[in-house]
Amino acid sequence: FTVSGNSMLPTLKPGRDVLVWRWFYQPKKGDIVAVKVNGKEIIKRISKTNDRYILIMGDNKKESTDSRNFGPISKEEIIGKVIWY
Repeated sequence: FTVSGNSMLPTLKPGRDVLVWRWFYQPKKGDIVAVKVNGKEIIKRISKTNDRYILIMGDNKKESTDSRNFGPISKEEIIGKVIWY
């Protein structure tokens, strides 16, 4: 995946390539994940998780479109955990 936009600054810069792990992943708070929301693939950090839903947020809260805008996501929307950046 390639990071787009400024929503993960300063952690991830736009244009940066990241490696995503897809198999046997159990999401937890603080993980950076690739997700597919409304047909668009984005990279965000998990801010809260439980059995039913996950809240994700960008590190740059002023620039980020995240769960504050589109609400919680299901675990099925997670593509994988970012394991290298």
